Amino acid sequence: MVCLQMCSHGTGGTSLYDLHRSKYDACWKSFIRLSRHRLANKRSLRCSLYTQAVHRGYLGETRTRMNTRYSSATIDQDKEDHRQNMRTVFDFERWATHRSSQRYFLHLVGIPKSMLIRGLKVPLLCEFCFSFCVASWESYKEIHPSLGLPSSNLEASDPFHLTSFALALLLAFRLDASYSRYMEARRLWGDVVCDARNLMRQAQGFCENEESLQLLLRWTSAFCKVLMWHVREHCDLDSELKDVLLPSEVEVLMQQEQHKPNFVLSVLTQIVHSMPAAEGQKLAVDATLTKFQKAVGTCERMVKTPIPRSYTRHTSRFLVIWLAFLPFTLWRACHWAMVPAAVLIAFLLLGVEEIGVQIEEPFGILPLGAPTGFLLHWEHQFCSEETRTLSEAYSSGVVSHLVSVASC
Repeated sequence: MVCLQMCSHGTGGTSLYDLHRSKYDACWKSFIRLSRHRLANKRSLRCSLYTQAVHRGYLGETRTRMNTRYSSATIDQDKEDHRQNMRTVFDFERWATHRSSQRYFLHLVGIPKSMLIRGLKVPLLCEFCFSFCVASWESYKEIHPSLGLPSSNLEASDPFHLTSFALALLLAFRLDASYSRYMEARRLWGDVVCDARNLMRQAQGFCENEESLQLLLRWTSAFCKVLMWHVREHCDLDSELKDVLLPSEVEVLMQQEQHKPNFVLSVLTQIVHSMPAAEGQKLAVDATLTKFQKAVGTCERMVKTPIPRSYTRHTSRFLVIWLAFLPFTLWRACHWAMVPAAVLIAFLLLGVEEIGVQIEEPFGILPLGAPTGFLLHWEHQFCSEETRTLSEAYSSGVVSHLVSVASC
């Protein structure tokens, strides 16, 4: 350092140390500037994701959770896209195929095309590579016994066998808890659809004003569509509502930045109170709207609250560690057949855990649009094109008034 300070080399009295220090400072400042720019981009991305969550009404989610949610969806994009194909509505023909005696052969043949094995390709590949390394080590040790290499085979397999029942209980409880959430969501959505049908039936029984009846039927169907959009990703609300509401009503609803299901319920409440009907009949309809409000809260609870994450993490860790020790116990009995045997066992156990994770969030795989399609058919059955055309002028004024009241 002293030599650098004493040398100038025609730099006008400036030492080499000062030159190197100035270059170092310039590089460091450019690095700091680039880091700040990247940090600003990350913050803007997180803010945009959080804004989408606010528009959907997920006010309780933090920015970190939203960022994790979308990043995981990006990593497993094929798996997330396949969830839309799981929304199968069964008819009699599908039930006959489901009960067919050929299902065993068909399910085995369909394993390579199964989305389950495609979703587990990374952990299965890791299990294959690890098993292959263990088998290669044991084979090399047997070929060259003079080297005295240590054996990787576990002589005492009792600890491995004693933990198998614990793993089985963890997987069984995990799958049972996920299936309970799945069935709860299915029953909840069935209750919403049944209550919507009941509300339409009540309104058709006591409402004599054709325009008010059409208004109530349209917004009842719209509530189911909006709730489906509220609890499901990758759902285009504008396209879902184009056959349900009038264009002016869709525009008003899409402009609302608040909780859209609550906004629709507010509009329905104002429609019911403005209808010429007895007070008892209005109270009966209002009780159905109260059930709608409870259903919204239950759906939000299921979307925002998963199974305790510590349970999920511990099950995954237990399963990975157990599968990692599996090749060490199979070599003596299977030798090189241990590699496919370990991969097969890993597929069976990881598949159980993967199914539990997939059905834990049920609204993405349930066919929610099929029951709401019946409500749309009901609406068109009682509202002909001529009547809808005559009511456009009436509804435009009434909806504007109701929306202004509901927004207050």
